[in-house]
Amino acid sequence: MRIKVIQLNLWQGMFLDKVVEFLRIEDPDIITLQEVSGGAQNRWSDKEVDVFTYLQKHLPLEGRLSVMMRHRGDPGAYMGVAVFAKGSIVKENVLWLKDYAEVRPNHNEEDWPTFPRSVLDCAIKLGGATIHALSWHGAWTREPKDTPQKIQDATTLAEYLKNLDAPFVLGCDSNMTTDSQTIKKIEAIAENPAADPQWKITRSLHPTIHKTAQIKPDGLLVDFLFTSKHFRPISIDAPVIPISDHLPIRAVFELKI
Repeated sequence: MRIKVIQLNLWQGMFLDKVVEFLRIEDPDIITLQEVSGGAQNRWSDKEVDVFTYLQKHLPLEGRLSVMMRHRGDPGAYMGVAVFAKGSIVKENVLWLKDYAEVRPNHNEEDWPTFPRSVLDCAIKLGGATIHALSWHGAWTREPKDTPQKIQDATTLAEYLKNLDAPFVLGCDSNMTTDSQTIKKIEAIAENPAADPQWKITRSLHPTIHKTAQIKPDGLLVDFLFTSKHFRPISIDAPVIPISDHLPIRAVFELKI
C-alpha cells in the first residue's frame, strides 16, 4: 500500500489560503502540521480565524489538534500541532515534553526557548492497516544547537517511538540539523529519508521568505519525516513554494506489512 504524507510548519497561518489550495491539489493521506494557531497568535490577516477549524472546514480529512500554549487572558489565541488524515483516527495521545502553559501575549524571541512542547500521536485506520501519525515541534533556540532540554526531549520521544509496536510516521519541524545529538537520538530508532543524500534535500527553510535567508543563504534542513522500518520511500522532496517560511516535506511511502 502506498501512502502520501506531507509535513509542514504553517507559520501560524500566514498563507493559509495558499496552504489549503496546495493540500487539496496534493491530496495526501496524512498531513503533519506545526504552528497551528488561533486568534491573536495568527499571522494571517484575519485575527479572528482559528486555523485548525479553518483547515477542518476546507480539507476533506479528519483532524486532531494538541494546543501547547495559549495567551494569558485570551484563550482564543493559541499555538499547537495537528494531524490530518484520510482514514479514521481511532485513538490519540499527547506526549508532553514541556507542560502546557499560558504565555504573555506580547512574547518575543527571548521567550521562545521556554515555550511548552508536545507530540501529538494519532492512530489511523487506513487501507486496512493501523498507522501512527505523529506531529512534533522541537524546542527552539536562535542557533540550532543541542541543549540539555532538546536532548532530553529527543530521548523521551525516541523511547515513546520504540514502544509503539506499530508502523509510524513522525513529521516535525525539529528546529535542529542532522549533525546534532538531538536528531541522532531519533535516528537511532527511526528512518530519516529526508536526510538521505539520494533525495538531494538540502534545506527546509524557504530561501527567500524565512528570516534566515540572508544570514544562511545555503539554508538549513530542520524539517523531517521520520518513519518506522515498515515504510520504504518511493519519492521525497521539499518543493520551493510560497505557502510558509518553511518548505513542505512531501513523500510517498510503500507500507511493508
